[in-house]
Amino acid sequence: MFDKLSKKSGLVILLLSILLLTLFFPKLLWALLLFTVVLMIFLAFLRLWYASNSTQFPEIKVFQKTQPFVSIHIAICNEPSELVLNNLKHCLQIEYPNYEVIVLDNNTKSKALWKPVQQFCKRNSQLFKFKHYDQLDGFKAGALNKCLELSHPDTEFILTIDADYCVDSKCIQIALEEISSKNFALIQFPQCYNSNIERNGILNELEHFFQYYATGGNYTCSTLPTGTLSFINAKALKRASGWPEKTLTEDARLGLEFLSLNLPTKFSPRCIGKGEMPGSVNDLIKQRNRWVYGNTQCLLDLFKLKMPIKKKLSAFVQLSAWINMLSIPLLFSILYIVLFFFGKSENFNFIPKFTAIQFAVFIAGKLLLFLLKSSNNNSANLCKTLLIHMALAFESSTAVWQALSGKRKSFIRTNKFNSGSSFADIPLQFPFLLLGLSLLQLYQNEYITSIILAVLAILFLASGIFLFYEFRLKIQKRPTLKISLYENSFDRA
Repeated sequence: MFDKLSKKSGLVILLLSILLLTLFFPKLLWALLLFTVVLMIFLAFLRLWYASNSTQFPEIKVFQKTQPFVSIHIAICNEPSELVLNNLKHCLQIEYPNYEVIVLDNNTKSKALWKPVQQFCKRNSQLFKFKHYDQLDGFKAGALNKCLELSHPDTEFILTIDADYCVDSKCIQIALEEISSKNFALIQFPQCYNSNIERNGILNELEHFFQYYATGGNYTCSTLPTGTLSFINAKALKRASGWPEKTLTEDARLGLEFLSLNLPTKFSPRCIGKGEMPGSVNDLIKQRNRWVYGNTQCLLDLFKLKMPIKKKLSAFVQLSAWINMLSIPLLFSILYIVLFFFGKSENFNFIPKFTAIQFAVFIAGKLLLFLLKSSNNNSANLCKTLLIHMALAFESSTAVWQALSGKRKSFIRTNKFNSGSSFADIPLQFPFLLLGLSLLQLYQNEYITSIILAVLAILFLASGIFLFYEFRLKIQKRPTLKISLYENSFDRA
């Protein structure tokens, strides 16, 4: 523990040292910002290349074994009992004779939440196993490892389902078909959502990971799991020593273990279940913070793990999907504003120009990515997706530094039913920063840079307002789940 703390403290000291050096050597800062621009452009094209790759797997074969035993694992914590019971009722309808469902409640203080679930499981004890732990360490991974311990000894495959998901009756049959095509260690299915169809900006933004990044992983059989609707070979999971408990994104970290063991993984576009989106702007922001924080932890581990270079590159692109580099212009723009008010900004007037370039590169890179598979999409949906992604950009940039600094975070469950979004939840950090820089540039008669920064400020402000607007939309009746190929949400009008 002391070694890890020392390493992270050393990283913080290194970053502070670089910051101090740039104050005394402006040319060094100029070179650093130029390098950041080049790196952002490189990452944008890397993502475009990665998302454009696709692999056609052989035609799915009928699973050789007749009915291998499948254990469904559902880890719950402080979940509304009605939500969980709806999940379990769908599990009862699965058309497959040889499976069990393990429901593990942990760290839930109120008995009123987990007692109804326990009673339901007792009434259906031929299929369900229920366990409750007042205190369990290891975040969600700790709960899933307990589920693994409780699994039937004949278990050959495991299907993980989040509490808010409802699976299709043929989910196990489909999963067995997919995993048998190449003896995969894991099949990841898309996280489809029961959602207000008018919220297609948020829906598109959440689902774009599967359309671009998870699909790209099939090129090298290296798709990382995303936690729910993950179908896993039990032997492979035990070979990887179970779910990793030291990261907030235990799913992605498990995927890295599979890759380091040279175990193939795959993304299937077939929808076998649907869940709920975060319930408010604040809940979505907290969820994004956790994803970026956990994936940054995984990236630090990735560089230490041994695996083929193609798979390591694939894992890097997937882990960095939600991450951006805007924290660098954020940091130095704040530095510039401070220096300006102290009358020391004369040698740093290039910072606002680089900030404008870096933010423009971020927007252009994402726009090109969303346009990549846009043959059946209209411009309105593309704009909505881009706006939502921009609105979450501040959280995606700052959570990286929280992870790098070693700041300890607990696993925060995403509330799926909170409808309390307010104007105070609108992300305004980037709009205020860009507007402030624009005014300073206007004061210094740098009119072109001032206009560009003002336009960027307006775009980021519009993105935050649009995010708030989508959460204010009236929720319509949820559609019935149907088995189908995964439909990219861009196709929704």
